Amino acid sequence: MRILRTVGIVSSAAALLLSASVAFAQESAATSATQEGDATAAGVPRPVVAPAAQQELKKEVQDVRKEAQTRVQNAREDAKKLMESKRAEVKSGMEAKREDAKKLMETKREEAKTLIENKREEMKTLMETKREEAKTRVEEKKVKAEKRLSDIKDKAKQEAAQRLAKQLEELNSHWTDRFMETLNRHSDVVQKIQDRAAIAASAGKDVASTTAAIASAKTAIETARTAVIAQAAKAYVLDASTVTTTAATTTSKGQSELMKNLKTSFQTVHKALFKDLFALRDGPMTEVRKAVHSAFQTLGKIPGIDEKNATSTAATSNQ
Repeated sequence: MRILRTVGIVSSAAALLLSASVAFAQESAATSATQEGDATAAGVPRPVVAPAAQQELKKEVQDVRKEAQTRVQNAREDAKKLMESKRAEVKSGMEAKREDAKKLMETKREEAKTLIENKREEMKTLMETKREEAKTRVEEKKVKAEKRLSDIKDKAKQEAAQRLAKQLEELNSHWTDRFMETLNRHSDVVQKIQDRAAIAASAGKDVASTTAAIASAKTAIETARTAVIAQAAKAYVLDASTVTTTAATTTSKGQSELMKNLKTSFQTVHKALFKDLFALRDGPMTEVRKAVHSAFQTLGKIPGIDEKNATSTAATSNQ
Protein backbone atom coordinates (compact mmCIF):
# COMPACT_ATOMS: atom_id res chain seq x y z
CA MET A 1 0.00 0.00 0.00
CA ARG A 2 2.84 2.41 0.78
CA ILE A 3 4.41 1.71 -2.61
CA LEU A 4 1.14 2.40 -4.46
CA ARG A 5 0.59 5.55 -2.42
CA THR A 6 4.09 6.77 -3.35
CA VAL A 7 3.45 6.15 -7.04
CA GLY A 8 0.14 8.03 -6.80
CA ILE A 9 1.72 11.04 -5.15
CA VAL A 10 4.53 11.22 -7.70
CA SER A 11 2.07 10.83 -10.57
CA SER A 12 -0.16 13.57 -9.15
CA ALA A 13 2.83 15.90 -8.75
CA ALA A 14 3.94 15.30 -12.32
CA ALA A 15 0.43 15.88 -13.59
CA LEU A 16 0.26 19.19 -11.70
CA LEU A 17 3.56 20.33 -13.20
CA LEU A 18 2.40 19.41 -16.68
CA SER A 19 -0.99 21.03 -16.30
CA ALA A 20 0.62 24.14 -14.78
CA SER A 21 2.90 24.50 -17.81
CA VAL A 22 0.06 24.07 -20.24
CA ALA A 23 -2.11 26.47 -18.27
CA PHE A 24 0.70 29.02 -18.26
CA ALA A 25 1.04 28.71 -22.00
CA GLN A 26 -2.72 29.00 -22.49
CA GLU A 27 -2.91 31.95 -20.13
CA SER A 28 -0.11 33.70 -22.00
CA ALA A 29 -1.88 33.09 -25.30
CA ALA A 30 -5.21 34.30 -23.88
CA THR A 31 -3.60 37.42 -22.43
CA SER A 32 -2.02 38.18 -25.78
CA ALA A 33 -5.33 37.67 -27.54
CA THR A 34 -7.11 39.92 -25.03
CA GLN A 35 -4.51 42.58 -25.39
CA GLU A 36 -4.74 42.34 -29.16
CA GLY A 37 -8.53 42.59 -28.97
CA ASP A 38 -8.37 45.63 -26.70
CA ALA A 39 -5.77 47.20 -28.85
CA THR A 40 -7.82 46.61 -31.97
CA ALA A 41 -10.93 48.01 -30.30
CA ALA A 42 -9.00 51.10 -29.30
CA GLY A 43 -7.65 51.57 -32.79
CA VAL A 44 -4.17 50.55 -31.75
CA PRO A 45 -2.39 48.34 -34.26
CA ARG A 46 -2.06 44.60 -33.23
CA PRO A 47 1.49 43.71 -32.18
CA VAL A 48 3.12 41.12 -34.34
CA VAL A 49 4.59 38.07 -32.48
CA ALA A 50 7.78 36.90 -34.04
CA PRO A 51 7.82 33.25 -35.23
CA ALA A 52 11.02 32.69 -33.29
CA ALA A 53 9.27 33.61 -30.02
CA GLN A 54 6.42 31.22 -30.80
CA GLN A 55 8.84 28.40 -31.48
CA GLU A 56 10.72 29.15 -28.26
CA LEU A 57 7.47 29.10 -26.23
CA LYS A 58 6.44 25.83 -27.87
CA LYS A 59 9.83 24.34 -27.12
CA GLU A 60 9.58 25.37 -23.46
CA VAL A 61 6.18 23.68 -23.17
CA GLN A 62 7.55 20.51 -24.76
CA ASP A 63 10.56 20.54 -22.42
CA VAL A 64 8.30 20.87 -19.40
CA ARG A 65 6.18 17.98 -20.63
CA LYS A 66 9.19 15.78 -21.24
CA GLU A 67 10.60 16.62 -17.81
CA ALA A 68 7.28 15.73 -16.16
CA GLN A 69 7.07 12.48 -18.11
CA THR A 70 10.63 11.63 -17.12
CA ARG A 71 9.88 12.28 -13.46
CA VAL A 72 6.76 10.10 -13.63
CA GLN A 73 8.71 7.30 -15.34
CA ASN A 74 11.50 7.54 -12.77
CA ALA A 75 8.97 7.44 -9.96
CA ARG A 76 7.37 4.35 -11.48
CA GLU A 77 10.72 2.63 -11.83
CA ASP A 78 11.62 3.48 -8.24
CA ALA A 79 8.26 2.16 -7.05
CA LYS A 80 8.69 -1.02 -9.10
CA LYS A 81 12.15 -1.64 -7.66
CA LEU A 82 10.88 -0.99 -4.14
CA MET A 83 8.00 -3.39 -4.66
CA GLU A 84 10.30 -6.10 -6.04
CA SER A 85 12.63 -5.58 -3.10
CA LYS A 86 9.76 -5.96 -0.65
CA ARG A 87 8.55 -9.09 -2.43
CA ALA A 88 12.03 -10.59 -2.24
CA GLU A 89 12.18 -9.81 1.49
CA VAL A 90 8.78 -11.40 2.09
CA LYS A 91 9.71 -14.46 0.00
CA SER A 92 13.00 -14.83 1.85
CA GLY A 93 11.20 -14.54 5.19
CA MET A 94 8.63 -17.17 4.17
CA GLU A 95 11.34 -19.57 3.00
CA ALA A 96 13.22 -19.11 6.26
CA LYS A 97 10.05 -19.89 8.23
CA ARG A 98 9.41 -22.96 6.10
CA GLU A 99 12.92 -24.22 6.72
CA ASP A 100 12.56 -23.64 10.46
CA ALA A 101 9.21 -25.46 10.47
CA LYS A 102 10.71 -28.31 8.44
CA LYS A 103 13.65 -28.69 10.83
CA LEU A 104 11.31 -28.62 13.82
CA MET A 105 9.10 -31.28 12.24
CA GLU A 106 12.10 -33.48 11.45
CA THR A 107 13.27 -33.16 15.05
CA LYS A 108 9.84 -34.15 16.35
CA ARG A 109 9.74 -37.10 13.93
CA GLU A 110 13.08 -38.36 15.19
CA GLU A 111 11.94 -37.97 18.79
CA ALA A 112 8.72 -39.87 18.01
CA LYS A 113 10.68 -42.57 16.20
CA THR A 114 12.99 -43.01 19.18
CA LEU A 115 10.04 -43.23 21.57
CA ILE A 116 8.35 -45.83 19.36
CA GLU A 117 11.50 -47.95 19.13
CA ASN A 118 12.02 -47.77 22.88
CA LYS A 119 8.39 -48.76 23.47
CA ARG A 120 8.71 -51.74 21.13
CA GLU A 121 11.85 -52.97 22.83
CA GLU A 122 10.18 -52.55 26.21
CA MET A 123 7.14 -54.57 25.07
CA LYS A 124 9.34 -57.25 23.51
CA THR A 125 11.38 -57.65 26.68
CA LEU A 126 8.25 -57.73 28.82
CA MET A 127 6.64 -60.40 26.62
CA GLU A 128 9.73 -62.60 26.77
CA THR A 129 9.81 -62.20 30.55
CA LYS A 130 6.16 -63.25 30.83
CA ARG A 131 6.79 -66.30 28.65
CA GLU A 132 9.70 -67.40 30.81
CA GLU A 133 7.57 -66.96 33.92
CA ALA A 134 4.85 -69.10 32.32
CA LYS A 135 7.36 -71.84 31.49
CA THR A 136 8.55 -71.86 35.05
CA ARG A 137 4.99 -72.09 36.39
CA VAL A 138 4.03 -75.08 34.24
CA GLU A 139 7.35 -76.92 34.33
CA GLU A 140 6.02 -79.56 36.71
CA LYS A 141 2.94 -80.04 34.55
CA LYS A 142 5.14 -80.45 31.45
CA VAL A 143 7.27 -83.11 33.15
CA LYS A 144 4.15 -85.08 34.11
CA ALA A 145 2.78 -84.75 30.55
CA GLU A 146 6.04 -86.01 29.04
CA LYS A 147 6.05 -88.96 31.42
CA ARG A 148 2.50 -89.81 30.48
CA LEU A 149 3.33 -89.67 26.78
CA SER A 150 6.23 -92.04 27.36
CA ASP A 151 3.67 -94.67 28.35
CA ILE A 152 2.67 -95.00 24.72
CA LYS A 153 4.24 -98.23 23.54
CA ASP A 154 3.95 -97.49 19.82
CA LYS A 155 7.03 -95.35 19.15
CA ALA A 156 5.50 -93.69 16.08
CA LYS A 157 2.39 -92.70 18.03
CA GLN A 158 4.52 -91.56 20.93
CA GLU A 159 6.63 -89.29 18.73
CA ALA A 160 3.50 -87.91 17.05
CA ALA A 161 1.96 -87.11 20.45
CA GLN A 162 5.15 -85.42 21.60
CA ARG A 163 5.27 -83.29 18.45
CA LEU A 164 1.63 -82.29 18.94
CA ALA A 165 2.27 -81.30 22.55
CA LYS A 166 5.22 -79.16 21.48
CA GLN A 167 3.23 -77.53 18.67
CA LEU A 168 0.47 -76.53 21.09
CA GLU A 169 3.07 -74.85 23.30
CA GLU A 170 4.68 -73.03 20.36
CA LEU A 171 1.45 -71.93 18.67
CA ASN A 172 0.75 -69.35 21.35
CA SER A 173 4.24 -67.85 20.98
CA HIS A 174 3.89 -67.81 17.19
CA TRP A 175 0.56 -65.98 17.16
CA THR A 176 1.38 -63.51 19.92
CA ASP A 177 4.54 -62.57 18.00
CA ARG A 178 2.47 -62.03 14.86
CA PHE A 179 -0.06 -59.93 16.74
CA MET A 180 2.72 -57.77 18.16
CA GLU A 181 4.23 -57.27 14.69
CA THR A 182 0.81 -56.24 13.38
CA LEU A 183 0.48 -53.70 16.18
CA ASN A 184 3.91 -52.32 15.29
CA ARG A 185 2.79 -51.81 11.69
CA HIS A 186 -0.38 -50.10 12.86
CA SER A 187 1.75 -47.86 15.06
CA ASP A 188 3.87 -46.90 12.03
CA VAL A 189 0.74 -46.01 10.07
CA VAL A 190 -0.56 -43.83 12.90
CA GLN A 191 2.78 -42.02 12.98
CA LYS A 192 2.53 -41.32 9.24
CA ILE A 193 -1.00 -40.00 9.71
CA GLN A 194 0.26 -37.79 12.52
CA ASP A 195 3.05 -36.44 10.30
CA ARG A 196 0.56 -35.59 7.54
CA ALA A 197 -1.74 -33.93 10.06
CA ALA A 198 1.17 -31.83 11.38
CA ILE A 199 1.92 -30.60 7.85
CA ALA A 200 -1.75 -29.72 7.35
CA ALA A 201 -1.84 -27.91 10.71
CA SER A 202 1.24 -25.86 9.77
CA ALA A 203 -0.66 -24.80 6.63
CA GLY A 204 -3.53 -23.51 8.77
CA LYS A 205 -5.87 -26.48 8.28
CA ASP A 206 -8.33 -27.68 10.92
CA VAL A 207 -6.99 -31.05 12.14
CA ALA A 208 -8.94 -31.34 15.40
CA SER A 209 -10.89 -34.43 14.28
CA THR A 210 -7.76 -36.15 13.01
CA THR A 211 -5.88 -35.39 16.22
CA ALA A 212 -8.68 -36.92 18.29
CA ALA A 213 -8.80 -39.99 16.03
CA ILE A 214 -5.02 -40.42 16.30
CA ALA A 215 -5.25 -40.32 20.10
CA SER A 216 -7.99 -42.99 20.01
CA ALA A 217 -5.89 -45.20 17.71
CA LYS A 218 -2.86 -44.92 20.00
CA THR A 219 -4.99 -45.87 23.01
CA ALA A 220 -6.38 -48.88 21.14
CA ILE A 221 -2.87 -50.00 20.20
CA GLU A 222 -1.64 -49.80 23.80
CA THR A 223 -4.71 -51.71 25.03
CA ALA A 224 -4.10 -54.43 22.44
CA ARG A 225 -0.41 -54.66 23.37
CA THR A 226 -1.35 -55.25 26.99
CA ALA A 227 -3.77 -57.98 25.89
CA VAL A 228 -1.13 -59.64 23.68
CA ILE A 229 1.39 -59.70 26.52
CA ALA A 230 -1.24 -61.23 28.79
CA GLN A 231 -1.89 -63.89 26.16
CA ALA A 232 1.85 -64.56 25.79
CA ALA A 233 1.99 -65.23 29.53
CA LYS A 234 -0.38 -68.19 29.14
CA ALA A 235 0.88 -71.76 28.72
CA TYR A 236 -1.05 -74.52 26.98
CA VAL A 237 0.24 -77.83 28.31
CA LEU A 238 -1.31 -81.26 28.31
CA ASP A 239 -2.86 -82.04 31.70
CA ALA A 240 -1.66 -85.55 32.47
CA SER A 241 -4.03 -85.85 35.42
CA THR A 242 -6.96 -86.09 33.01
CA VAL A 243 -5.39 -88.96 31.10
CA THR A 244 -6.40 -92.04 33.10
CA THR A 245 -6.86 -95.69 32.28
CA THR A 246 -8.78 -98.49 33.97
CA ALA A 247 -6.22 -101.05 32.90
CA ALA A 248 -2.45 -101.06 32.96
CA THR A 249 -0.87 -99.22 30.06
CA THR A 250 1.13 -102.34 29.32
CA THR A 251 -2.05 -104.06 28.19
CA SER A 252 -3.85 -103.58 24.89
CA LYS A 253 -6.90 -102.21 26.68
CA GLY A 254 -4.75 -99.80 28.69
CA GLN A 255 -3.05 -98.53 25.54
CA SER A 256 -6.39 -98.06 23.82
CA GLU A 257 -7.76 -96.04 26.77
CA LEU A 258 -4.53 -94.06 26.99
CA MET A 259 -4.67 -92.99 23.33
CA LYS A 260 -8.35 -92.13 23.55
CA ASN A 261 -7.93 -89.97 26.65
CA LEU A 262 -4.80 -88.31 25.26
CA LYS A 263 -6.75 -87.34 22.17
CA THR A 264 -9.51 -85.84 24.30
CA SER A 265 -6.97 -83.94 26.41
CA PHE A 266 -5.19 -82.60 23.33
CA GLN A 267 -8.51 -81.41 21.90
CA THR A 268 -9.31 -79.63 25.15
CA VAL A 269 -5.98 -77.78 25.14
CA HIS A 270 -6.34 -76.97 21.43
CA LYS A 271 -9.85 -75.51 21.90
CA ALA A 272 -8.74 -73.42 24.89
CA LEU A 273 -5.77 -72.04 22.93
CA PHE A 274 -7.72 -71.02 19.86
CA LYS A 275 -10.63 -69.68 21.88
CA ASP A 276 -8.20 -67.26 23.53
CA LEU A 277 -6.44 -66.40 20.24
CA PHE A 278 -9.74 -65.73 18.44
CA ALA A 279 -10.93 -63.57 21.33
CA LEU A 280 -7.75 -61.52 21.02
CA ARG A 281 -8.03 -61.31 17.23
CA ASP A 282 -11.74 -60.39 17.18
CA GLY A 283 -11.49 -58.10 20.19
CA PRO A 284 -8.54 -55.76 20.83
CA MET A 285 -6.86 -56.41 17.47
CA THR A 286 -10.05 -55.61 15.53
CA GLU A 287 -10.56 -52.45 17.59
CA VAL A 288 -7.08 -51.31 16.61
CA ARG A 289 -7.76 -51.85 12.92
CA LYS A 290 -11.01 -49.88 13.16
CA ALA A 291 -9.37 -47.03 15.08
CA VAL A 292 -6.48 -46.71 12.62
CA HIS A 293 -8.89 -46.78 9.67
CA SER A 294 -10.98 -44.06 11.32
CA ALA A 295 -7.88 -41.90 11.80
CA PHE A 296 -7.00 -42.31 8.15
CA GLN A 297 -10.53 -41.37 7.07
CA THR A 298 -10.47 -38.16 9.11
CA LEU A 299 -7.10 -37.33 7.55
CA GLY A 300 -8.63 -37.63 4.08
CA LYS A 301 -11.36 -35.16 5.03
CA ILE A 302 -8.87 -32.35 5.67
CA PRO A 303 -9.26 -29.85 2.76
CA GLY A 304 -6.26 -29.79 0.43
CA ILE A 305 -4.51 -32.81 1.94
CA ASP A 306 -1.90 -34.29 -0.38
CA GLU A 307 -3.69 -37.11 -2.21
CA LYS A 308 -0.45 -38.90 -3.15
CA ASN A 309 0.81 -39.14 0.41
CA ALA A 310 -2.65 -39.99 1.70
CA THR A 311 -2.94 -42.88 -0.74
CA SER A 312 0.48 -44.14 0.30
CA THR A 313 -0.58 -44.08 3.93
CA ALA A 314 -3.76 -46.00 3.11
CA ALA A 315 -1.85 -48.69 1.29
CA THR A 316 0.40 -49.18 4.28
CA SER A 317 -2.56 -49.40 6.71
CA ASN A 318 -4.14 -52.20 4.68
CA GLN A 319 -1.09 -54.45 4.88
